[in-house]
Amino acid sequence: MLITTIHQFESLQALKDNGVDAILIGIPHYSIRHCIEVSLRDIPKWRESCTKLNLKLYINFLKFCHEDQIEDMKKTLFILKENNVDGIYYGDEGVFYEAKKIGLSCIYQPETLITSSQDINFYLSNGAESVSLAHELSLDEICEIAKVQSNFEILLSGYYSILYSRRPLLSNYFQLLNLEKNKKSYTLIEQTRQGKMPILEDENGTYIFSEEPMQSYKEFEKLKQLQISRYRIDSIFFDDEWTIKVLQSYQKNLKIVPGSNRWYYQESIQKKEKNL
Repeated sequence: MLITTIHQFESLQALKDNGVDAILIGIPHYSIRHCIEVSLRDIPKWRESCTKLNLKLYINFLKFCHEDQIEDMKKTLFILKENNVDGIYYGDEGVFYEAKKIGLSCIYQPETLITSSQDINFYLSNGAESVSLAHELSLDEICEIAKVQSNFEILLSGYYSILYSRRPLLSNYFQLLNLEKNKKSYTLIEQTRQGKMPILEDENGTYIFSEEPMQSYKEFEKLKQLQISRYRIDSIFFDDEWTIKVLQSYQKNLKIVPGSNRWYYQESIQKKEKNL
């Protein structure tokens, strides 16, 4: 299954025409790092159009909820269930508990925690539809996992989150320097890095992303041979036209859109050196 984020309702047909199987959208108050925010009253319109196009409709429900939000969270999940969405992406186990009680399908997306077939099997055995693999794993590590369990999702293209804080870090920074914060997103350069990392802030906190978008053009054929169940393209900081170009790039096996595949070939385990 190929899943993509989306920026405009009008792009549904074009995305379907270019091979997309499922759409991932955001909703108010419970989505983070999303490309579009759809009001609950507009969910039926999206559901109807996705059904006509034979597209699955998933909801970004990745926010971690405080105790005073639980009742509203339960009501929101019930509305999504009533509108027959195909599932939610979650990171909060409390959200999973409530969604499972009403029969709402769930995909676990913790960004960095799923690093083995044992991790995958644990969440599948507890009722998750699928899980999203950690983005930092190498191609060899993904292949080893897929030999045992292939029901997982990987990010094919797009920026990925490397830090999330509930604190308004950008606002605090500009307030400390007595400067005006006049944009939603900026770029950050660490002292030990060369690349510029996108950083943005919204009502749910602050997010820092990878220096450049991931791409998997060279690796895509090998990944397909592993029979991995789900692939995702995340178009945050881009638009639907970018997504369509990326889709066409994979179909034609051409690297048309910039990005890096270096994560597939770096060591994710650092071995301790012996003192001689």
